[in-house]
Amino acid sequence: MPFRLLKLSGGTLSLEFETSDLPRVREVIKAAYGKIEIERYPICAGVKFGGCEFVFQNEWNDPCLISKTAGGSQILTSLFKHLTTPDA
Repeated sequence: MPFRLLKLSGGTLSLEFETSDLPRVREVIKAAYGKIEIERYPICAGVKFGGCEFVFQNEWNDPCLISKTAGGSQILTSLFKHLTTPDA
């Protein structure tokens, strides 16, 4: 499955990708936004970077980052563009 950006209710977005893409997603986030803060819960994780909060889920090896705010949605849109644009 390639990277996908899905619109959810309330204007939030979900950035979906393969489990094998996790290292690349983490690398791109760190390069663009610096430190990633993670708080683990039984079925998900709270993730903070770029001044915004996200929910990370990896249910059935189908990981996704879900924005919690409009600012987070903008960040996910930017990450999606970066991850899907071929290197020049």
